[in-house]
Amino acid sequence: RYLVQRYDVALAPSASVWLALGERAPERATSGVLAFAPRTEALPASRREVAMIGHLTGAEVLTGSAATEAAFRNAAPARRVLHLATYGVLNKQNPLFSFVELAPGGDQDGRLEVHEVFGLHLSADLVVLSACQTGLASGALADVPPGDDWVGLTRAFLHAGAAHVVATLWPVDDWATAALMEQFYAGYAGGAEPGQALAGAQRALIAQPATSQPFYWAGFVEVGGADRESER
Repeated sequence: RYLVQRYDVALAPSASVWLALGERAPERATSGVLAFAPRTEALPASRREVAMIGHLTGAEVLTGSAATEAAFRNAAPARRVLHLATYGVLNKQNPLFSFVELAPGGDQDGRLEVHEVFGLHLSADLVVLSACQTGLASGALADVPPGDDWVGLTRAFLHAGAAHVVATLWPVDDWATAALMEQFYAGYAGGAEPGQALAGAQRALIAQPATSQPFYWAGFVEVGGADRESER
């Protein structure tokens, strides 16, 4: 039996970050869910993924050339949930330039890089980075002390204001990811906390022979801070 079959698992970059996030006053998002899938030809399941999110949550969905970095920058600060179904690229030498890939447009190149995310001001309860290796950072693969998550997309989105981030630890399968996200959003839309919803989705994939191996589900992690309300 896997650990997630017995427990809901959540991660934090460090104990101090976990406490700081729990003490941070929540901001009020003025609108709902925003889902992007800019690479639907290369990642065909991403179209299904965001369409399903739209059905379950009433999300605004942008795909292909409409899913631009400029559109994300304009809409993201007011959204409660942000979902990016795309490619993630880890820059091992300079993790500030790791990025998630959106569509180019206007004066934006389509690379939403870590150093740019640090400059955003978000009010999101949840950011889902449904892309490869978005949960890795400088401490994982670069020349800094092992185990330290100093610079990466997850830490950047938390710093920008997100309360929870779902990210990945390795390159993930397109179709298995869509199946996992369908289970995840069914749970989340039903009132589950992000960690609970992710654990439920992972258990659902474990129960299916085609996706039972950890490669298909174990790369997804939920990162966030202390939940003060639940502690009371």
